Amino acid sequence: MKIRKNKKLQLYSAWQESLSMIVFISSFLVLFGCKKLLDVPKSSSLVLSKDVFANNETATSAVLGLYNKMVTLNLSMTNGGLSIYPALSADELYSTSAHSGYDPFSINDVPAANAINNSNFWTTGYKNIYHANSILEGLNASTEITDTVKNQLRGETLVIRALYFFYLTNLFGDVPLVLSTNFEQNAVMSRTLQKTIIGQLIIDLKEAVSLLTPAYATTTRARVNSFAARALLSRVYLYNREWNEAESEATALISSGLYSLENVLDKTFISTSNETIWQLARETLNTAEAAVFIPVSKTALPSIVIRNELLNIFEAGDKRKQHWIAFNSVNGQRYYYPYKYKIRTGSNVGEYLVVFRLAEQYLIRAEARAEMNNLTGAIEDLNIVRARSRSLATIDIPDPLPSLSLDLDKSELVEAVYKERVTELFCEWGHRWLDLKRSGMADKVISKFKPNWKVGAELYPIPFAETQINIYLTQNPGYAN
Repeated sequence: MKIRKNKKLQLYSAWQESLSMIVFISSFLVLFGCKKLLDVPKSSSLVLSKDVFANNETATSAVLGLYNKMVTLNLSMTNGGLSIYPALSADELYSTSAHSGYDPFSINDVPAANAINNSNFWTTGYKNIYHANSILEGLNASTEITDTVKNQLRGETLVIRALYFFYLTNLFGDVPLVLSTNFEQNAVMSRTLQKTIIGQLIIDLKEAVSLLTPAYATTTRARVNSFAARALLSRVYLYNREWNEAESEATALISSGLYSLENVLDKTFISTSNETIWQLARETLNTAEAAVFIPVSKTALPSIVIRNELLNIFEAGDKRKQHWIAFNSVNGQRYYYPYKYKIRTGSNVGEYLVVFRLAEQYLIRAEARAEMNNLTGAIEDLNIVRARSRSLATIDIPDPLPSLSLDLDKSELVEAVYKERVTELFCEWGHRWLDLKRSGMADKVISKFKPNWKVGAELYPIPFAETQINIYLTQNPGYAN
């Protein structure tokens, strides 16, 4: 026990000692890679963390560095990974050939020692949470930063930290709620009940809403505003079955007048989309998702393709299938792949990774209203989302993607909500995987076409390395270390 504890203490000690350099590197990347976001004077004094929070400019650079870290590692939690690995675990995607990275997720047999599960999700999540905690502590201790800037930066950082905790607890279940940079305390922290984590997220996001304003700090909506905080808050409320609160937050976004659904579907995921609430920008690269999903040529076999279970759920005349899904024909067979993002490579950056968009808020409000027996209101919301995806009538399809009937009962309506979430949010940020989990439908749905599916597989394993160096960190049921 002592050996394991000491090892963990050494790890966190080294981590803490390198924190100043991490902040410096992040600031350096902002100085030289994000000049369009902020013009910050160069200063060697940024090496010490206390100097980072000596004025508005350097403190802002530290927060921009955190944004940069969110999209540094390709296919990490906040850089495409959540749109790929959970989609493989669900009923959305499969790999066209044996692949050591994809296969464990696709067959729902992720070993505790899996490197992707450890590095791309757990470790990246907690490293960035640690970075966020460092910023929050630095902001709190600083007396030189103006209140306006301090409020803005604190609000942004709280939302980023909440986003990581939201996904960590939904992917792994109970996880340590690390809220400080105290490495001795964090080294031996046990798993925190999910309901406690959710409670903390609500506290943090409500504070962020109060600290932030609707105005964006950048023209590209690449930094968090108050509505981005509300977007995550509405989702947290939805998952926590707090229907009235979820409806209220979604309504605030929908009625704000700042956002609108893009009627031209091909504009939904471009960097200037008015549907976007928050997006993550890479100055010289387009999205990691497009780089994986889109084949290298029109004749190449896509590495990951869409399952028939997803293809078959689209109704006739649904433009989302036409515009957000593409295919390559290889040896006479069509292989369909996600095509929401359309720029695979190139230095001409026209697409950023969309974190939150308005369509989800309509779906959140529709589900909340259905659960509160406001069936008419729920149907109206679903029909708004469907209307923008409806193709023109033809002889072959005289009634494309029709409006939902007002005669639907509650159970039919809830089912319609989940179906609409599939066709609208497929292969985005793990929505389908988490929907199957929170609705209790995972066993029923996935066992139909994955015979080796096991109850409990809807949670990923706690990384083996973490359970070995912290004896208080127990493993999820069904997994062996």
